[in-house]
Amino acid sequence: MNLAMLNQILEEMKDPVAVLDLHGCLLEMNEAFVSENRRILDTTIAPGTCLHDLYCNLPDWQELLQLHFKAALAGKKRSWNAQVMHDGKLVQHYKISCKPLQDTPNTPVYILFTLRPQGKVVHCSSGKEAMLFTQKAIDHSALVITLDPAGNIVLANTFASQLLQRPAEKLQGSPFGALVTDKRKWQDIWKKLQTGISVRTEICCHTSTAPIWLDMMLQPAPGAQTYLLFGMDITGRKLLEIKRKKNDHYFGEILENLPIGLQQFTAEGISIDMNSKQRDIWGEDHALFTTPGYNLLTDPFYQHNGLSQLFAEVAHKQTPVTKEILLKYTEQEYGNVTRIHPVYFEAIVFSVSEGPGAEADLFLILTEITEKKLAEISLRKSERLLDNIIENLPVGYIQFDSFGFVQRINHTQRHFLNTPESLSGVPFNVMNDRFARMFQLDMLFTQALQQNETLRLEKKVDFSQDEQWTQLGREVCLDLTVFPVEDPVDKDMIVVALVNDITEKKLQEAENLQNQEFLLQTGKVGKIGGWEVDMTTCQVRWSAETYHIFEMELGTPLDNTAALEFYTEDSRKEIDRLIKLCKEEGKPYDAHFNIITAKGNHKRINSIGQPGYKDGKLVRLYGVCQDITEQHQIRDELSRNTELMRLFFDAIDMGYAAIERDGTLNFANKKAEAMVGHSVTEGSKIFEVFPWLADTVFYNRLQECIDKQESQSFSIYFSQPNKWYDFLLTSMRDGSISVFMWDITESRKMQKDLRKANEQLSTLNKSLLNQNKQLEDFAHITSHNLRAPIANLKALMQMHNEALSLQERELYLGMVQEVIKKIDETLNDLVEVVQIRKDINVEKEKLFFAERLQKVKDVLLVDIETSGIRLTASFDKAPVIEYPRVYLDSILQNFITNAIRYRSADRPLALHLESWEEEAYTVLTVEDNGMGIDMERFGNKLFGFRKTFHKNKDAKGIGLFITKTQVEAMGGSIRAESQPGLGTKFIITFRRE
Repeated sequence: MNLAMLNQILEEMKDPVAVLDLHGCLLEMNEAFVSENRRILDTTIAPGTCLHDLYCNLPDWQELLQLHFKAALAGKKRSWNAQVMHDGKLVQHYKISCKPLQDTPNTPVYILFTLRPQGKVVHCSSGKEAMLFTQKAIDHSALVITLDPAGNIVLANTFASQLLQRPAEKLQGSPFGALVTDKRKWQDIWKKLQTGISVRTEICCHTSTAPIWLDMMLQPAPGAQTYLLFGMDITGRKLLEIKRKKNDHYFGEILENLPIGLQQFTAEGISIDMNSKQRDIWGEDHALFTTPGYNLLTDPFYQHNGLSQLFAEVAHKQTPVTKEILLKYTEQEYGNVTRIHPVYFEAIVFSVSEGPGAEADLFLILTEITEKKLAEISLRKSERLLDNIIENLPVGYIQFDSFGFVQRINHTQRHFLNTPESLSGVPFNVMNDRFARMFQLDMLFTQALQQNETLRLEKKVDFSQDEQWTQLGREVCLDLTVFPVEDPVDKDMIVVALVNDITEKKLQEAENLQNQEFLLQTGKVGKIGGWEVDMTTCQVRWSAETYHIFEMELGTPLDNTAALEFYTEDSRKEIDRLIKLCKEEGKPYDAHFNIITAKGNHKRINSIGQPGYKDGKLVRLYGVCQDITEQHQIRDELSRNTELMRLFFDAIDMGYAAIERDGTLNFANKKAEAMVGHSVTEGSKIFEVFPWLADTVFYNRLQECIDKQESQSFSIYFSQPNKWYDFLLTSMRDGSISVFMWDITESRKMQKDLRKANEQLSTLNKSLLNQNKQLEDFAHITSHNLRAPIANLKALMQMHNEALSLQERELYLGMVQEVIKKIDETLNDLVEVVQIRKDINVEKEKLFFAERLQKVKDVLLVDIETSGIRLTASFDKAPVIEYPRVYLDSILQNFITNAIRYRSADRPLALHLESWEEEAYTVLTVEDNGMGIDMERFGNKLFGFRKTFHKNKDAKGIGLFITKTQVEAMGGSIRAESQPGLGTKFIITFRRE
């Protein structure tokens, strides 16, 4: 039974009765209880008032009330007698009781409190005193108003003035009907009063704050044309009643529109009522709606699926029971096929009774869970699939519980760790393992768990430090992903670690980074830059080296038009034509152009471009450009060399041809033309010029020479014209192939000699290539280092010729001699460098570093003693080297004299030499504590010809250049590490034979 029903029962009771909660606070009360307490306490009570506070002015009641209320909480009914005194006189006797209201045995839910008056009210000693008492009681508890025949207020007591929130003088003369909210109801009441009929009703009146509700008795006054209105304030009760009605309607609407089915049954299983959702679940054809007296509990289908047993279990246990059941099947058509699908519901059955001893009704709640149930079935399949996936993941999988214990490791991780079989099943905790703490794996676990976030990092772990759990025994680089997951079963947090061995990847990345740096450096050395044109915006993007080639400030924005402005008129026409072909026909181009840089310098570049497409649409042009100005400048000299080569090859008694990789002939000497019997045109194909080469091993040997970059020597017999020829194919540095041909028909016996001549010619070819390279370097150095002295000499001679006095001419002649001396020194140095580069076959011998160092020390004895240098050496790791003696002595001498020449004045001079072997090389380091060099400023010029970086009068800038030349001539390399004021360290790498 709910409180609304209980309240209706209380109103039917004549005795003053109230319902208390288990804390002694008023929940509901009837009007008799309100009136009785107003009479004896001179106050108005409302729901929520605590009983102990209500009777705080009746000390005789307090102790008994507390004692019997506790007994009622224990499930016992208690009654006692009490009385009320007023000004020392007895007013009323009462019989008071506290009775527990129980939902289940020995479980009180509410306390029924009864305040029953005993006998008649004891009147005061005099009539006047009684009238005063009554008047006071009325003024404090009831509204009393007198109306005239027109319905205007004549008199109103104090309580009425307070209740209506208007002073008595303002109430007098005002129509009472104006205060009533329901005008029509007041008109009906007023008509009855005018006909002499008394009316008792509830009226709602306006106030300045909020409406009030009155339980009013309205009657004509005896013997007078006035009307008496007597009312009690029931606003609190009425508001609760209105709220309760709204709640009943609200909750009724909620139940009717619940997204779940709700149905009420008798204890025997007969349906009483259900909401619309439940009707939809059963369907209009269900026996519940078509069969009178249908009992769900006796239906065999529901006995089979367990629904009937669910009702029986609730009736027995008197507690709610939940179960998932297959309630019905539905049919769905797919074309000509009808499929039957199960429909699952979660069924909740519970009982509700109106009170103790009352028969309980059973309620059924049905919630469709078909999708959830099918998802669970799918989930179980997915879990099995997930188990297989985890076990066979290509990365390691480790699962920890919230305390750090390992719960699961997949096959990949077990294979990676190579854990001994004897430790299978032994608990491992990441929080207290020494190895895990050593590499902070415990902190990683804690951070992921506490911060509830995914962590991804790369970590080096040395498994050689752990001898218990793994036999890996080496350091690896791991890609770790650690994240927390809530266990879907027990809702505990677990931590998952995905482990990927990226050791090889990191090594490859390091190698790739080194290769990228190498490519950047190669582009810088080779003066090769990249470019790109966005076809949508026409904006141009250049690499740093391209900006350097065009002598523009790095990052300067430019579009396609501005970029083409650098090209000369002829070159611009040509590149416009090539770009047009590239755009319209998709043809790449590779051509040479003349440009004028931003600083006005003329340069020659090689530009390569090609189109870039996205989804079949041209979006960009991109390519590279190379500064070939120096190559272009030496073209004349190369032409002269080519002419010399032509004269040379025309003079030798062998056929010679130079061809491209695709067989295009670039050159054929007269002997080759004599062999073929006609002149050869450059650009023709070798198999067209020499048709008898077809169907021979020549083509295969040519491809082998191209692919392997190795010389190929072989002989071929040609039936037509009945001759034998020896061939030598040699790959050139530029990718072309040199073809040497000998007619050996007359004397096959001389094959040995011819083979030797072939080898000599091959060597000569390499020598020519080397001389070409030397010629390029020599031309560059000569033009760079002789240009300024010759210009000075020319200027001095002009000034000498224009001088008027003899003294002035002698002065200029002296200056000319000084310049000639410098030119002579430069030429001598250049001759020495050329000689070093020329003597590539200089004799090598087995040398001991210690012996050669002592020899150099003997030569420089005076300088060593004078400078006070402290020379130390450590040659134990590599004491011997096979090298030209003159070169090694020169290298050691240059480093010692440089250390003495550029020593620091702040500390005693020291020089340390050390050698060791590294793969196919012998490494020598020479480290001093001298003045040092600013490598950022001078590093790229350190080994340059006649480059000096200190104000030392003895410095010539030739020693390190010669040393570098001697080292590189033997296939080695040299580099330096230095900081100003901290000394310099030279690292020389000698290639071992």
